[in-house]
Amino acid sequence: MPELRIKYHYEYGLADTGRLGLYDAATALRGISRASAIITHAFLNGEVRTHGDAAKGAKFYINTPKRGSFVYEATIWFAGAVTSGVFYDFIKYGFNEAVGKLNNEEYYKVLNDRIEPTIGELPAVLESSLEEIHRPIKQDNEIKLTIARPRGEKLAVFDSDTALYLLPSTVPSPHEISGSVTKYNSLTGWGKFFDLIEGRTISFNIKLNSSERQKSLITWSLHENNLGRDGMLYLGANAVTAPTGKIKRYIVHNVSDSPFV
Repeated sequence: MPELRIKYHYEYGLADTGRLGLYDAATALRGISRASAIITHAFLNGEVRTHGDAAKGAKFYINTPKRGSFVYEATIWFAGAVTSGVFYDFIKYGFNEAVGKLNNEEYYKVLNDRIEPTIGELPAVLESSLEEIHRPIKQDNEIKLTIARPRGEKLAVFDSDTALYLLPSTVPSPHEISGSVTKYNSLTGWGKFFDLIEGRTISFNIKLNSSERQKSLITWSLHENNLGRDGMLYLGANAVTAPTGKIKRYIVHNVSDSPFV
């Protein structure tokens, strides 16, 4: 079976003494285990699991910490052949989107076949495990965590800012939501929506038991967008926001092709 490794390197602050608080370290390790299983299962099977205790087609191990630093090195054994570069890019995509640091979607076009089934669901499900990974940082905001490939290429960097981003609130949308659907998975209800007021693409989720009318408007907008037309929709939704006020995703409860009165 092929083997791939991921390094979780805590540094600065207390971590530079070669130790962390016992509870903090244990919580972080549990988060590493859960996040690794969730993202690997999504990569291999095109679906998102919420519990994160296993991944079909892979096994996980933790290696002995390295002397003189605080590094967890996770080893993933795969049942079949895996292209390492694509897998590491998927890790990079998933972790960075979950903490609001994904700012170059062009780079990830090569991952479309992997991302498409999970769309906005993966970063949402990763939030709780990544919050556990941030536990040492929340106790000592000088600590930073670098997640990297074995030879040192950085996949993600977590710090006090990303810890804050993982504490969302759900509030009524702060403005009218208008725009068009750019991606949608009818099996999960997750998708992407270009919000005209925000000027960017935002994840959304609509309940699978929503009316056929509302779901058909979602697919209509996506079809129009794919044809280069605007496919304008208006969403009634709650917004999941970071403490900074940045909207992370919409929880949609109403869809219309005309403005709400």
